[in-house]
Amino acid sequence: MITLNSDRGLQRIESWDDITGTSGFTPHVNPRAVKLKEIVGSYTFGTMVPCGLSTCQQPHANGFLVVLEDGRLTNIGRVCGKRYFSVEFTQMSRIFLAAVRAQQNREFLGTLKNRLPGITAEIAALKAGEYGAAWINTRVNHLAGRSGSLPSAIVNAVRQVVRRGDGALVIQRAATKEEREALSTASEVTGLERRNHISSFVEDRIGQLDGFAALAPGNGLRDILLVIESFLTTLSEVEIDNLPDKQLRELSRVGGELEPNLERLRTVVAAGRRLLVRQNIQQLSRFATSRGDAKLFNLFLRELPQQET
Repeated sequence: MITLNSDRGLQRIESWDDITGTSGFTPHVNPRAVKLKEIVGSYTFGTMVPCGLSTCQQPHANGFLVVLEDGRLTNIGRVCGKRYFSVEFTQMSRIFLAAVRAQQNREFLGTLKNRLPGITAEIAALKAGEYGAAWINTRVNHLAGRSGSLPSAIVNAVRQVVRRGDGALVIQRAATKEEREALSTASEVTGLERRNHISSFVEDRIGQLDGFAALAPGNGLRDILLVIESFLTTLSEVEIDNLPDKQLRELSRVGGELEPNLERLRTVVAAGRRLLVRQNIQQLSRFATSRGDAKLFNLFLRELPQQET
């Protein structure tokens, strides 16, 4: 692949013949008789091309296309460039590579800017509606105990699900005599120290909470949307070609995270819609410890759809 940087932007050329056929291209240049004007391109090939310096001519796979002060064009490998043109070549290569990176960032951001209407429409569709992202975020906050609207026993059960990380709903109860004996025997067989406080209780799995990923730390829809929408707003307002290098690099870095963030948004919204189904959430009613808790939890359940939306 050959990359040329010109006033028309980046040009990518596949064939080396397109370079050697260019007017002014010289495949044999005496490095002691010429001076460099600027680097205008770089190349990386699976096959080898000979160095354009007459004192070298060694095949190589990576190098630069340079314009000489007399207007001719030739190619130089990285090693030869530093050997014959020293600091001058190093500075030119740095300037060229920085310019290429900047132009690549502009092209990348320009592509994203052209996609803004479609991305904005998708986000609006995910947010809007009776059971959109805003609706999901509010109810997930209730379940996570960030609003104080649900009984602490229910919230603690949800927090246990989050800590376990597998969606399992588990209750702890006193072990029966048979279970304590079985646990004691198992400890003796495996050589484990017997501890009464371990063998006195067992855990029963009483359900499986679908869509529990919507409850996981870092999956807050409000935070995900804030990151995405902040970037989209900035991108819509800036003039890409006028951005200083530092801002261009930073905006491109954030833009590189856009697709993962969009996919995360889609995933969390889908998980939230699976989570917030009445029959699914109703499994938590086992953890209500009083009639008051049950009544309050039932009010929450009534807001949920009967099936996934």
